[in-house]
Amino acid sequence: MIKKLLVIGLISSSLCAEVEYMGNVSLEMRSFTHDLSNKRDHSVALRLETELKQEFDNAQVVAKIKAIYDKDDNSRRYLDFNDLYYMHSFENSDILIGRSTVFWGALEFYNITDVFNTKDLLDDPFDYNSKLGSWNITQTTYLEDSEISIMVKLHESNQKMQDAESVNYFLPLAYNDKLSSEEGEFRPTIFLKYSGYGEDVQIDYSIIYQNGYDSQRYLRVKDNKFQQNAYIVNKLLGFATLIDGDTIYKVEATYADSKSRQIDNYAQLGVGVEHTLYGFSNQRDMGLLVEYYRHESDQKSQSFFTNDLVLGLRVSMNDAASSSILAGLNIDLDNHEKIFIVKYDTRVYESYKLALSYQHMSPEEDSLFQKLDLVKLEFGYYF
Repeated sequence: MIKKLLVIGLISSSLCAEVEYMGNVSLEMRSFTHDLSNKRDHSVALRLETELKQEFDNAQVVAKIKAIYDKDDNSRRYLDFNDLYYMHSFENSDILIGRSTVFWGALEFYNITDVFNTKDLLDDPFDYNSKLGSWNITQTTYLEDSEISIMVKLHESNQKMQDAESVNYFLPLAYNDKLSSEEGEFRPTIFLKYSGYGEDVQIDYSIIYQNGYDSQRYLRVKDNKFQQNAYIVNKLLGFATLIDGDTIYKVEATYADSKSRQIDNYAQLGVGVEHTLYGFSNQRDMGLLVEYYRHESDQKSQSFFTNDLVLGLRVSMNDAASSSILAGLNIDLDNHEKIFIVKYDTRVYESYKLALSYQHMSPEEDSLFQKLDLVKLEFGYYF
């Protein structure tokens, strides 16, 4: 009902005033090399991502749409409003009502504190920025050099997966995408967030308290199908970045007090350093990245990055096409599992972008995942 009212409001207002819009339409092609039976070795999909914004006096309505049409995978044929909200601004505060996505964290390759939204597994399970919008009410107060937010998440989303012939469907059994939760899917999850900014020192940081459903769900078999289960936690999170000349220091940390008999308390830590060599080759800049992730619990974690070292490289060409290269090697220090990824982005003329990426996965022997090589090409028109 909220979604329908906001869409009607946006369309109605657009008849009276100009709506700002931006977005892109792109073709996505993937080729896989693997030894998996009954799995596709390629995929082709069309994508649409667009943002519509209508501004009023001290207010705005925003709609961000994502649509995917996959040639082979029927489950990847959908349209969704990841963001669909009304925000009203006051003198020193604002309030948001609707569906929205937020990004929390400081590290480059994985953000352990980015817990507000559910990941969109239908899009790309290994793209940690791909999310489902969350219905919420958020009030933010702005102080001189800080801000305080009270966020109430109103609903827990189901996580659908790609079909069984996709290499991104890694479960050995069928999957029931109906979420099982301890206190019902409409039990609110509350976040209290304080963010500060340094004046004499270039530092920004956030401290967050969470009460409600954890973003890390666990799988169990019910009626011969895997099903996700959401459980209640009290959770403390924090992240910060400190800039010292050409070097950036980054940290993220969490501690979860689980209220479930199925899940123990756990702690996570991520630290990183990025040093940039400006003008290392003519006008090009090169960033060297090192990140380390740790997960501590009495139980075996179902998540990634439990004791992992990541080595990364970022090259900014600083050319007219805004070309860049990002590469990273993730090494699990416990079982020597490795993931390597490299991505090249560039702009073609003014309105077109080209992205080419390669990913290699070499998992441990008893992992749910299998050895895989992926080449992905994206070509899009931006408006």
